[in-house]
Amino acid sequence: MDKVWYRRVLNLLLYLSFCFIVGTGLLLEFKLVPGGQGGHGLTVLGMSRHEWAEWHFYVSLFFVLLVIIHLILSWGWLKRVAANKRLWPVILGLLAGLGMIAAIYFQPIEERNGKGRGRYSEVEH
Repeated sequence: MDKVWYRRVLNLLLYLSFCFIVGTGLLLEFKLVPGGQGGHGLTVLGMSRHEWAEWHFYVSLFFVLLVIIHLILSWGWLKRVAANKRLWPVILGLLAGLGMIAAIYFQPIEERNGKGRGRYSEVEH
């Protein structure tokens, strides 16, 4: 099979997984509210908030894998066109993305004191 077919399938999977992530994100944020906010026992298509969150997480990992494959397949174009035949802008862009992921992931975990949107205190581990 030719490279164009692989790219078409990859782009379709990227699009579908992106739509699923957006849909489940909206579902989790606005429809399946946490139990403490009145959402205890709610389900959609027979799945609870936690089950939808698992699907959201694993499809997001699949999406990241697809993006990595897409970048690998597009590496020549990235170097030629996007980086104007210079490698450092591509590497800088990739590092900026990884830095953003790390900055979010390594934030301290906080615990709410009281109910609702109360004060926060840092959790010690």
